[in-house]
Amino acid sequence: MQRQSKRTRRRFIKGAGAIGTVALAGCGGNGSSDGESGSDGSGETTGTGTESMADSIVFYNAGSLKYDPGTEANIKRFEDETGISVEVNEVPWNNLKTSLTTIWRNKDATVDAFNGPTWWLADFVASDWLEPLELGDSHMSNFPKNLQDLVTLDGKTYMAPEFGKWGTYLYDQTHFEEQGVSEAPQTWDEVVSKGQQLKTENTSPFAFTWSNKSVFTFKQFLYQAGGQLFNDSNEPVFVDGGMDVMDFFTKLRKQDLIPEGISSMGEGGAGDTFIAGQLASVESWTPLGARALDADGWGKDRLASAKPPKGPDSRATFQDTNGISVSAFSEKKRAAKKFAQFMTTTKSSKTNMKVEGNPAVIPSVYDSEEIQSQYPSWLLEDMKFNLEHAKSETYLAQPQVDDYLAEQITPALLGDKDPQKALETAQSNIERLYQDIGLL
Repeated sequence: MQRQSKRTRRRFIKGAGAIGTVALAGCGGNGSSDGESGSDGSGETTGTGTESMADSIVFYNAGSLKYDPGTEANIKRFEDETGISVEVNEVPWNNLKTSLTTIWRNKDATVDAFNGPTWWLADFVASDWLEPLELGDSHMSNFPKNLQDLVTLDGKTYMAPEFGKWGTYLYDQTHFEEQGVSEAPQTWDEVVSKGQQLKTENTSPFAFTWSNKSVFTFKQFLYQAGGQLFNDSNEPVFVDGGMDVMDFFTKLRKQDLIPEGISSMGEGGAGDTFIAGQLASVESWTPLGARALDADGWGKDRLASAKPPKGPDSRATFQDTNGISVSAFSEKKRAAKKFAQFMTTTKSSKTNMKVEGNPAVIPSVYDSEEIQSQYPSWLLEDMKFNLEHAKSETYLAQPQVDDYLAEQITPALLGDKDPQKALETAQSNIERLYQDIGLL
């Protein structure tokens, strides 16, 4: 089976002028700056020397700060240390991209900075809606190379990584011991073979907190299989690797090793089910580990973690990172860039992990005394491993690509469609989409 070479498609944005009308249905912005010209090498934007630092910025947060206490704590630190006030607009996650798109189509300066996922970057940058952050090497070198590559397009950094939500394999050590299983499965084959021992009347052996997001689930296992969605020429190339994924899921489903109708389970639902003792193991976004440690009937003696079971190629997890970006239309770019830098320093990353449990995007945080005293060393070791081995792709027309994938692979994952036909149809639809917008 042919595998594509590992790569970081960093220069794919050039020549994608048609993307605005297809992916975002909007016009590209002018991308102009307000006089800022560079960085002093420390990561702090210097400007031209003629622009004064604004005393306030408007920040669009993905959801309520009630559920983002780490972000809230860092905003307060920023205000206290810089004297710059932050007006937070709490936009529901499902509405955030639409809100930003509407604002930027009109070249409006309403928003200065926002936090959101890396997978929005390609479309936003192609439309000239984001300002390069001009962060210095001393700042960006804190992050692992795989994450630096993800937020750098055409040699410019457009997002400062704030916190992560990538997969961690968690399991119920008590249930494992009761069923005579001494260690976590190390490979996909062992997930199947040990699953037979772990299955009981009230407990499923395996589940995923990505399970209501079939595209995320598919991508994680596609990377473990050694595949990828696109090659360097923007051609969709996921059928071969995708069949490995579908074969694995078919075994899990047919042998009753995952909950029935798993694609309808949400992240919170799978976490609740795990804590309720109805799942022996789960590949989870990592805050579930902190939550389980504090739950009734749990603790360090019951919760255990392991590196994700290795697929045909690797133990990769899906890189789901939120970061801070700055609007190209902001009239307060210097202050907004200072905010983006501050919110993503080592200290801020540590604060976010201490307060909220979000996994740090900076490897050194896991070695700090404060974090080591708060979390078990075995959990931190696996979280750090997952950060450094996480994978993702930024690609244009992301909403349409993901829709084409979801409409085909979701029924295939549930056994309602032939996997080969589903993957080939999805690949053909995406190829036609990219031809229509001039990428192929």
